[in-house]
Amino acid sequence: MLRRTIAATSLSLAVLALSGCEGSEPPDNGETYVQESPAAEPACNDPLADPATLERDREADKALKTLLASGQADPVAEARKAAAAGDFRLVAAVTLGGIDTSQFGAQCVLRGGLSPRMARVVTYFGEDSLPTPAPSEAPSGETEDRLATFARTFNEALIADPAYPYRDVCRSVPVLAVKKGAAAQEPNVAKGPERAYGYAKLGPLPENATLADAARRGNVAALRRMLDEEPSADPTGDALDAPQTIDSPDLFGMTPLAWAIAYHRDGAARFLLARQASPSGAQCQALMDRDSPMQIARAQGWLQMVLKMKALVPEADYAGLAEEPALPDGNKAQFNAELAKLGDRYGTIFNKDELTRHELKFTVNAGGRVTSCSFEPKTVSPEFDADICRLGAEVFKWKPARDAEGRSIPGNGKLMIRLRGS
Repeated sequence: MLRRTIAATSLSLAVLALSGCEGSEPPDNGETYVQESPAAEPACNDPLADPATLERDREADKALKTLLASGQADPVAEARKAAAAGDFRLVAAVTLGGIDTSQFGAQCVLRGGLSPRMARVVTYFGEDSLPTPAPSEAPSGETEDRLATFARTFNEALIADPAYPYRDVCRSVPVLAVKKGAAAQEPNVAKGPERAYGYAKLGPLPENATLADAARRGNVAALRRMLDEEPSADPTGDALDAPQTIDSPDLFGMTPLAWAIAYHRDGAARFLLARQASPSGAQCQALMDRDSPMQIARAQGWLQMVLKMKALVPEADYAGLAEEPALPDGNKAQFNAELAKLGDRYGTIFNKDELTRHELKFTVNAGGRVTSCSFEPKTVSPEFDADICRLGAEVFKWKPARDAEGRSIPGNGKLMIRLRGS
């Protein structure tokens, strides 16, 4: 029988680099815990990547974890304590789709979702939409998910706190708890706005507004005033007390310029660029990062803004933005499952002792459709070669290649295939 394997990554698939400020994904081991940040992060002009801030958050998470385990955690008191300390991470769960706050009464509108550094993870939701561990039984006999109750109350109190600075991005939403033993279903939460970033109705500029607040509203006068009044940063000072600079990222890894572009505030974006804001974002970010201003403009198809920033970045960095066709998650697993069936049909004709490596090459048009395929080097069976190409064309759903400006273009994708008889 033919044994099939497919390389974990294609030699030609482009992967966007994550910011050096990001934390690592938590292990999905079923343990209830509060996300702990790494002990150290690269210096990137980001208070949330400062070792002292990370240590503060780690200690706060350990203390909350202990209170949750003892059943003595007061969600309102804990939310007030967090806000007073400048810790605005919402309580979240790890789900199959990533880190989620909507199960706990909060909704953040952010392209790509939240990363571990943006939340305090306390539980996991599996395929049945039920939390792990299971809800506890209240003395009255009624099922009460104390953890979910804590999380929802904590998030509501934190977002309502006058110090909370991200109501433009994260807001409280109604959520109906999923009862223990209920049939599997999608979480019953309020549907979010059809936006990639933040909420459309922002309201007036808040008191103690940040550069990001002004950028989201396109308020050039406020941006000019804040930048003109900005004190010089003391490199020896506490990161929490350091003044915000034009390229300081917030909890979501977004700089003021990134927010101006996300909200399509042309005047604010041009003003910030004139004041030397970086198209790459924060000091630790790269032009290719998901949350860099350049990538946000490309994702929106804002070609005029992309070309304006092009003149401000190294030519090699700009050229590196071009992407080959990419495969969404799950495509390779589906292909391997179908390849197993193909192996049952053709396995007996291959040399049982020889491992052979092949490249499955595709030409993909600007719409993501496969227009040609080749399997190289060819095997002893032309029928197998034709069938594996046919299978790839049917199963793989390519994201088309993009040029440096973000426009979809034809491109080539390829995957390594290893074959062995057994």
